[in-house]
Amino acid sequence: MKKLNQWSAQIFYGGLIAVIAAVFVWIAHSVLLAASLFFVLAAVYAFFLFRVVWRSARASMVMHFAMVLVLYSLLAVEDGLDVPAAASWSLGVIAGAVAGGYKWSGKRSGSEVAQKRERNSEGFTGGWHIALINAACAIVLMGIGVAHLALQSPTAPVAAVLTGALVAGWALFRFPPSLQARNMLLLVIPVEFFLLIFVGGNTGQQALPFAWAYGTLAGILLGGRYWSGPKIGEPRPPFNVQAKRRRKRKRKPRSKQKQTL
Repeated sequence: MKKLNQWSAQIFYGGLIAVIAAVFVWIAHSVLLAASLFFVLAAVYAFFLFRVVWRSARASMVMHFAMVLVLYSLLAVEDGLDVPAAASWSLGVIAGAVAGGYKWSGKRSGSEVAQKRERNSEGFTGGWHIALINAACAIVLMGIGVAHLALQSPTAPVAAVLTGALVAGWALFRFPPSLQARNMLLLVIPVEFFLLIFVGGNTGQQALPFAWAYGTLAGILLGGRYWSGPKIGEPRPPFNVQAKRRRKRKRKPRSKQKQTL
């Protein structure tokens, strides 16, 4: 009975992916080859996001935001591509999320991927694999930022904004202030994004807000972890403050009730 349920789940999720792929082919049949690039990239992106990247809480959060940001990027450059890039990306993300969020084989076949983060002796996520995930995600974000710059407005000011945003995000998490100050400074990112939308529209450099966003997100990943030393991969202070553990209350022995005749 258990194997039957597992096969039923596999057939359901496999069929769902097949339906999504069929919808993609129907939408992009006239430009299937070009649109397939965005569909495949989105599927790979979402697969690794739900299969691997979740091990790093910060990278997972950043890449979830970036997934929506990429959709807006494709909407901004879609007219010049003559390809339904945004729709292809969205369908690819759904297919990749289904494939990455489900365990297809192994002892626990048919169950969802167990999202249990590894912790060290101090109770914090760390290690070389966390650092590697953050570095890989930062490289992906910078690659997408450079690609958007090349497609929309490849100018020196936009390249300078991309580089400056990378340095700003890195510095904010490399030399972090207090948590309260950090949270206030993080609000500058969306505010600056909307301001650059108006600046870019008035100056003919529409890629300015996207360059700012991609650079900042990549910098946050690079600056938020140690890259060398005994604490490689661990979060930098003040993000590695030890959490207060709840003390177990000692149960008082119940008083023996006097037996009454």
